[in-house]
Amino acid sequence: MSMGYKERDAKRALRMNNQDVGSAIDFLAEETTKKLQKQEEDIRRRTEIREQKRYGMTPLKKAVDLERLKELVSIGFDKELAAEALRRNENDTQKALDDLTNPETNSALQVHIESRKRKRQKQATETQIEKVVHMGFERSRVVAAFEVGGTLEEVIQRLTALPEADHTAEAIQTAAPDGSASSSAPLPHNVSEMLEQINDVEDPLDLSKAEERDVEMEDELSAVIVKTDALADYDIEVNIEGEAITEYLALIEAAGSSGKMALSR
Repeated sequence: MSMGYKERDAKRALRMNNQDVGSAIDFLAEETTKKLQKQEEDIRRRTEIREQKRYGMTPLKKAVDLERLKELVSIGFDKELAAEALRRNENDTQKALDDLTNPETNSALQVHIESRKRKRQKQATETQIEKVVHMGFERSRVVAAFEVGGTLEEVIQRLTALPEADHTAEAIQTAAPDGSASSSAPLPHNVSEMLEQINDVEDPLDLSKAEERDVEMEDELSAVIVKTDALADYDIEVNIEGEAITEYLALIEAAGSSGKMALSR
């Protein structure tokens, strides 16, 4: 324990190594290394899963093969373009290569990618609009502010700079429960507070969250795996272990006695 190990881990290591201190220390060092490697592997795998979800599923509902994607990228193809080619061709590298080198199919891939980007951007904007409207701003004004462009902070500044913004707080207090504003949430006094409140609002139209749910589930499963201790059985206290052994021997003795009685008959 003077080396920084927890008492439970130290006792476990000694039990598993017949109370040999040197072997126990080696065991603890090895287990620490394994744990760090496992954590790194979990992080790497979660990163890969997020990347695969970004590219979408193949027609047969398979993820894009990242190793094959690396091969195509290594010979000079754009990563997103190569990923889309693999997705369409069920991870068949040769067919994906054919599509990438064919001007017509290559152009079609680019059009699809740009369309997907616009769709995702639209979904993200709709989500932000809903959040801002939820704070009590009039929808038409919010939409107009977003159409001008800029960051969310710039949009909020634009809205609060308008004369109508002064009346928004009153609208919030009188809005119906099923309306776009909350009667119990006063309008924040500055842009920073507004941004914080917007971040706290749940995303009703954020469709990308639905696509990421299984990724989050994968994260939870990974966390459970990391927390699961395969060596926990060695943490049993000595007295409990002794009681279990005594009970086991008693059962064996009872079974032996029953067997002798049966033979004598």
